[in-house]
Amino acid sequence: MKAGVRIEEISMSYGGSRILDSVSLSIRKGSVVTMVGPNGCGKTTLLKIINRLLKPDRGQVYVDGRPVTSMPAHQLARIVGYVPQGHKTSFPFTVREVVVTGRMPYIPAFSSPRRNDLEKADQVLELTGIDRLADRAYTRISGGERQLVMIARALVQEPAVLLLDEPTSYLDFKNQVQTLKMIGEISRARGVTVIMTLHDPNHALMFSDDVVLLRRLCSVGDANVVASGLPHSVMTPENIRAAYGVEVETVEVRGRRLLMPL
Repeated sequence: MKAGVRIEEISMSYGGSRILDSVSLSIRKGSVVTMVGPNGCGKTTLLKIINRLLKPDRGQVYVDGRPVTSMPAHQLARIVGYVPQGHKTSFPFTVREVVVTGRMPYIPAFSSPRRNDLEKADQVLELTGIDRLADRAYTRISGGERQLVMIARALVQEPAVLLLDEPTSYLDFKNQVQTLKMIGEISRARGVTVIMTLHDPNHALMFSDDVVLLRRLCSVGDANVVASGLPHSVMTPENIRAAYGVEVETVEVRGRRLLMPL
């Protein structure tokens, strides 16, 4: 696959404990792919490996056909945007200033942001619905608003790949739905490949082109990936049981399939 993201035989251990073991995935360019699974199954670890924040014990990641290990840091930052689960700063930067820092891969050393950089920042502030916060101090807004600021900061990089680790953290129900819809719209409009982690299996069903269902490694011979592919084929009661160890049933509501715990 020349375009998109290809993960080949990735293995990773912490303190002697296996987290990922020979994980291989092919992710289509311009698709929205959600990774779901229990805590400790390696979702965040895999995102960090894709973004080269962690070095795997074995394996390689390719973005648009190129291994990420061959890319200079500034080039990787132009191609891959990353939003972690939480972000804190003690400096009272304005929201606009925080978003503009996403343009750093394009700004020469010792230079200030240009008019074009500021215009792009304002565009993504409007796109994400937080332009009203532009002049507010980042330290004085809510956790949910900070999450949206971090998404805007990643988008202003104009990445080909957007990695989102629990993008709905700290968001209320309304903003969870609006944010997931927005992510899908941005992916379709800009051809951005989105790889995100979510805790809610029903959100994965509703807002993903493909789903990767992971489980924790408990014994020799286990595989991290329970199933991957179209949401309805992956998120079945049998696969949920294999990943989480819980029983669920599927129900249809206005043509949509949902998972209900038993």
